[in-house]
Amino acid sequence: MEMTTIHPAESYLRNETNPPSLYVRIAGKRRRLFINRDRGIIGIIALGKRTKGYVFTDWASIEQIYYPSQEQDENTDRKLILKYQKLARLATHTNSWLREIANADLDKNLYENHITTGTRIDGKCIGLATIEKYCGTTAMRLFREALKNKEKFSTCRFDFCGYDGTLWCEPRDNGDMAAGFSKEYRNCGNGYYYLLINDDYVIGYDID
Repeated sequence: MEMTTIHPAESYLRNETNPPSLYVRIAGKRRRLFINRDRGIIGIIALGKRTKGYVFTDWASIEQIYYPSQEQDENTDRKLILKYQKLARLATHTNSWLREIANADLDKNLYENHITTGTRIDGKCIGLATIEKYCGTTAMRLFREALKNKEKFSTCRFDFCGYDGTLWCEPRDNGDMAAGFSKEYRNCGNGYYYLLINDDYVIGYDID
């Protein structure tokens, strides 16, 4: 019976204690592999693209693996938490998520602090001023008024850079106010999800 040996890069990505992406060298070029752990599929970012890729199976083509050092990972995690905390201090609303940010353990990453689900949009901000260019001034005004008055509100889907955008807010029973921005694929319930971290920005939370 012939035994199958898993490639070290594949083994690294399938280990859930490791980050969901890994840089390797293929044909002399630095490429990024990633894994969708919900589906168990490993992909590679296409040349010239930043987020789009395709399924990867050609393990023999890998010439070198660039393992991230633990020290680099910890430094990046700390910087991201400090970024969330700095932005959250400017918020005029409050909720359990913002409190988790304020009380985050700097020795843990965003996922371990329950601040994000651990995706490639962690730390990525979109300004409300940018969103307003796509949803319109009326929708943004209604959103800000609802947020201030602690009322439930959601825009209709609007075009946002080729995606369906939705801006929303809703009160919680304890007086908290949650708000965010969804950037979903056309006519689909999947995409990128951001939460309102202060009066001017939403920041990466989840990818579905």
